[in-house]
Amino acid sequence: MSEQRLTQYLTDLVGINSVNPNLSEEGQGERKIAEYIHAHFQKLGLNTDLFEVANNRCNTTSFLVGKDSNKIILMNGHIDTVGVEGMDSPFVLRQEGDRLFGRGTYDMLAGCAIQMCLADFFAKNESPISLAFTFVCDEEDKSIGMEHLMTNFLPTLKTKPLLGIFMEPTEDQIGICHKGYSWYELRVNGVASHGSRPEEGVNAIFPLQYALAELDEINIQLSKEEAHPLLGHATLHPGTIRGGSAYSVIAAEAKLVWERRILPNEDPKKIQEEVDRVVAAVSDAPGEHKVSVTELFSRPANHTKENEHIGRLQNIINRKPYKGMSYWADSALAAGADIPSILFGPAGHGAHAIDEWVSKSSMVFCFESLKDLILSYQD
Repeated sequence: MSEQRLTQYLTDLVGINSVNPNLSEEGQGERKIAEYIHAHFQKLGLNTDLFEVANNRCNTTSFLVGKDSNKIILMNGHIDTVGVEGMDSPFVLRQEGDRLFGRGTYDMLAGCAIQMCLADFFAKNESPISLAFTFVCDEEDKSIGMEHLMTNFLPTLKTKPLLGIFMEPTEDQIGICHKGYSWYELRVNGVASHGSRPEEGVNAIFPLQYALAELDEINIQLSKEEAHPLLGHATLHPGTIRGGSAYSVIAAEAKLVWERRILPNEDPKKIQEEVDRVVAAVSDAPGEHKVSVTELFSRPANHTKENEHIGRLQNIINRKPYKGMSYWADSALAAGADIPSILFGPAGHGAHAIDEWVSKSSMVFCFESLKDLILSYQD
């Protein structure tokens, strides 16, 4: 029965275009998918709310009061997906054996379907603890949905959740840590001139070679530092380069954006020193150009310490080893509010890829594991 419901809910969720509009022209926002989930909880007779975070960008939440109302588990899933360029029928669930294909199946509408099935079960069977079901927009971009949840939903709870479970795909293991990131933009300003008269201008593109060389050197050095036991090394990479206005014009401006992936407990001063090195390398390059740098955006890394509640889940899943996740997740924002937060979700393949799929049997395993975790508080 749970397998059929999970598959049906995932079919419905995939069938709704919830592509993040900041990432693709195909994006329509998360209103329709949030309304679908909101209606599901209404049918179950549970307290539920729909929040408009921005235009057509919505969260939805539900709260189920358990026997012990002072103990709360927070469950979370993001309802936006990345774009569908290059995919055939991305909003139609297709099954091949155990694999369920479609945009968002793996990242992470399967986790949302699992929450819906858990709500089905505990709407009919008393939960020993209270359950906060949360579904947020915009995780794939700036996480405005999770930020809204932190300021508008969490303060309404009677007590702070004892555990946050973020149902990102983790291959049936507990993701206990993940990297953070920062985006930096280096801007070089020169002087435009006719392409046949370069001596009258200052080329803003040439100095970027020194930035790239310095970034490459820093990345090599990072690869030689002591690795995190679960996350490996910190990394960086150039993301975009833009510059110039026409083929026959000496470029008056050029921009380079790079991303730095951050390990838990890395020293911010060390990262700033890397940025300063890049700026200095370009500033010292030949020419009369001007250089500036801006941090565009940043999110923290997270490493949650094992506790009784995480240990319960690990025992239920037969003590599979903890896992470190290379990607960033909204769990870091909950952890920043002193809510111990982990990642736990099904196996699959192709996050952000055209061949995205999730394992149906793994979805069932995660559902049963989380159901057993909640029931374990009857002890």
